[in-house]
Amino acid sequence: MSTAENLKNKLDQNIEKYQNEITFKNTEALLVWIIRGCIDYFDNLKSDFLGEGNTSGIPNMQADYFANNIYRLVNAIDYFSRLWKFDIVKNKEILLLLDIRTLIVHSGEQLTKVESLELANYKDSQLGRIFSSKRHNPFNFIGEFSDMDYCIQVWNDKHDKSKRKCLVEVDYDMKKENYYDISIYLKADDVRNIMLLYVSYFLDNSDKAPNLRKEVKKLPDIKNRVINEKDFDINFDKIATFVSKDLRGGYIIESGIHHWNGFGLKRLLEYSRCHSGISDKVLDIILERIQNVVSRYWDDYQNDDIPDDELPDLDIRKVFSAFTPKFELKHYLEGEKLFKYIAPYFNTRDGQDSTDIEYLVRFINEVTLALGKKLNLEQTVDGLICDYFVQSIQSKIGN
Repeated sequence: MSTAENLKNKLDQNIEKYQNEITFKNTEALLVWIIRGCIDYFDNLKSDFLGEGNTSGIPNMQADYFANNIYRLVNAIDYFSRLWKFDIVKNKEILLLLDIRTLIVHSGEQLTKVESLELANYKDSQLGRIFSSKRHNPFNFIGEFSDMDYCIQVWNDKHDKSKRKCLVEVDYDMKKENYYDISIYLKADDVRNIMLLYVSYFLDNSDKAPNLRKEVKKLPDIKNRVINEKDFDINFDKIATFVSKDLRGGYIIESGIHHWNGFGLKRLLEYSRCHSGISDKVLDIILERIQNVVSRYWDDYQNDDIPDDELPDLDIRKVFSAFTPKFELKHYLEGEKLFKYIAPYFNTRDGQDSTDIEYLVRFINEVTLALGKKLNLEQTVDGLICDYFVQSIQSKIGN
């Protein structure tokens, strides 16, 4: 059986695997919290998990805590199975523990559905006594029950009204079996194993459920038309239309603005073709790098075996990372601030010439020192960013 830590890791993996844009995140977060807490509780279940018993007629606080954790865990697993759309079967051991929970929590009301004990014709079942092996008469724990931690007595009653007609028949109740006592023996180690195995069973079944897996939408069979490898022509807008239906391809809309890293590559591609001062060698590198990454992106997007976060990265910084210079504030200015403050609309569909002047000036100064050449400042902010990558490639191949 898996350890408690392995079970929690498997739970986290399944959550990460099956979460998507329509996941009820608050609901699942609470269910995970409950299951993780119950895994720890049952993994560390002590031999006195029901307390001292119920000599006063009222179960000990530990018994209520145990009963409620049984219920919490089973309910959380049931809820997950409905959310993730797969069936899970409760074995007889789980049903017995659920009945013990019912007897403890609902003690005092008429109980007619203690199903695991198969009590036909009995109109009421009540929690009788909870005996602890450490605190009560040892005769309750003799023979095969000598290593048990608790003996739970269930008192059952047929509510037979016919005995009113024969009150003088003193053994009438005995013959009719109107009263029936059952003893249930529990051991902490057994309860622990039952509950953790049930969690393991739930995780194994959820992992195998075919309808849990997010279906990857197939793109139309027109790759040769949207990515013309012969002419290095890429229809970014058409690709954006296809991948904008879900979050798999990194396309998001926030405050009405469409963000996708493919738009940044489109800007560099158009910039490099419109500026005559760019050498053929630099242009070839730009065309080849962009075409290669977009082509792999198109193919991998449709591959069910590739997780969303492992698709080829269309971020221009990643595509041309081999060419950009190293400088002291590179991680800060290029990695953190470039598309947040310096050119916040570079990777958007419509674009705006907006910038944070302070960060822009710092970026220009650092890049100028690193490249040993000035960027073309007589253009838009997005154009300046494109020039940064062009100059970086030129500097790299020139050296």
